[in-house]
Amino acid sequence: MIACLPEVRNTVIPIGIRSAVALVLGAATAAALYAQTPEQSAAPVVERAGQYVDAYEKTFSGMVCEERQIQKLVRSDGRVRKVRELKSDLLLVTLGDGRMPVFRDVLEVDGKAVRNREDRLRKLFLEQSRTAVEQAQLIAEESARHNIGLGRFGISPFRPLRVLLPDIASGFRFTWSGRTLGFEEFRSPSFFRNTIGSKQWDLMSRGSFVVEAVTGRVLSVELTAAGPPPTRTAKLAVDYREHAELQLLVPVRMREEYWRPDEPKEDRTEAESSYSNFRRFQVLTEEAVKIPK
Repeated sequence: MIACLPEVRNTVIPIGIRSAVALVLGAATAAALYAQTPEQSAAPVVERAGQYVDAYEKTFSGMVCEERQIQKLVRSDGRVRKVRELKSDLLLVTLGDGRMPVFRDVLEVDGKAVRNREDRLRKLFLEQSRTAVEQAQLIAEESARHNIGLGRFGISPFRPLRVLLPDIASGFRFTWSGRTLGFEEFRSPSFFRNTIGSKQWDLMSRGSFVVEAVTGRVLSVELTAAGPPPTRTAKLAVDYREHAELQLLVPVRMREEYWRPDEPKEDRTEAESSYSNFRRFQVLTEEAVKIPK
């Protein structure tokens, strides 16, 4: 609504008052033209970032990289109880239902090669009696058996980016300040979920992206997903850097933490991963899966 000032005729307004009025009107005009709430200014950034992530996933589908991960079980007093080192190939694949799962193929556990890997790959990728979704589930289960500590949520360095895709972003509130795009989830079912027995629990996410406002490119993300007892809390952070040959940002480091707030004496699970050797996945015509070295 625009308020109309009554017409003033033959009225002399002292200079001091006129200056004050001009100052107030000028400030109001400037505020109307330039002031935006953090939520309003976030909208175009979220849109550009969503477009970036959509194109990014298409570019990365079928890309393989090497993941080196160190997992730790940390006691409540800070002492490390157990360490596990994994070397894996990570493959991002597009499924027909729109999901973008990451297949983690563990190559070495604590410096020792995984036995019968080639036969396992052939069965998982090429067995025609199984659907792509079933194959993905088998690969996830096969990889997960090498983990230690609390169960994880299929985390990959690509998954947090999906918060910015339109269908998922609609369940989040965003704010924009500088280069920081803050987010907080409000809608159920949540992006991350915790399954305990036959029940699934919402783990509401909040955190922030560092984003290039003009291009929408995501440089880093920090995220915490938490729910009510007896669920576990997850915290993760991913850094992305320019890859000279691929000419796009790739994940270089991911840090994860998992713990149960209602069990303060229980071990905390920590993991730190690094990524390198990015290349294209190949399936050869003689029905053998080949991941380039």
